[in-house]
Amino acid sequence: MRRLKSIPGATLAVGAFVFTVLLGVGGGSASALWQQSATASMAVTASGTWPANKFSGFTCTNDNPRQTAVLSAVGSTTPTALSYAALQSNGTYGPAYTESVSLGTTSTVTLTIASQIVVANRTTTPLTIRVTATYADQSQTTASATVSLEQGNNSNKVTCLSTTF
Repeated sequence: MRRLKSIPGATLAVGAFVFTVLLGVGGGSASALWQQSATASMAVTASGTWPANKFSGFTCTNDNPRQTAVLSAVGSTTPTALSYAALQSNGTYGPAYTESVSLGTTSTVTLTIASQIVVANRTTTPLTIRVTATYADQSQTTASATVSLEQGNNSNKVTCLSTTF
């Protein structure tokens, strides 16, 4: 009690608290104030449209001699950027490439045997390529395609095998 008396206004605060509790007026409020308790609440609502930016379709198609593979990502909005990277033998993705990219509600990546990503990963077949679209609100969505690389006999084929999104 001696420490409490040394705090300026402490005697008055204790007296006011005891008085309100004894009178029964605001006892609950006085107790809550005395304990200095606080609560916080947060409400989260779902609008049913999150994430708004995502692929509704993703395909890999070849031309007739299978020397060109076109990865097509279809979405409701046009991304601000589209990049792609190759899956490495250690399970991580290598550097991102932006060469031969066309942006739109259907964005495409065109790959040939001379594409930078193919040249950098010639010995990896099949080659898994992850495509990442970045939108104006900085959200991202990804999809993957697996292609086979055939360089013997000057065939220079980049053949689509499968896609996931």
